[in-house]
Amino acid sequence: MGHSSGQENANLYVRGVNEARGGELLDPTALMEILDVFGEDGVRSYLLGWLEGLADVEEDEESLEDPEGEDE
Repeated sequence: MGHSSGQENANLYVRGVNEARGGELLDPTALMEILDVFGEDGVRSYLLGWLEGLADVEEDEESLEDPEGEDE
């Protein structure tokens, strides 16, 4: 199993954010490749980024539903 540096973890995090925001689903094969190359820390960074990307999409959708931030 591989290991990742701080910069590689940051890149994996950003990749996860971008893929989630782009609507991509988690690919188990890609996760296994990340694990093999970058180790557990790399997978963790990618998944945290992916979850952050999902949260960003949800926030964007909520702001479109209520553009002025008004409560109903």
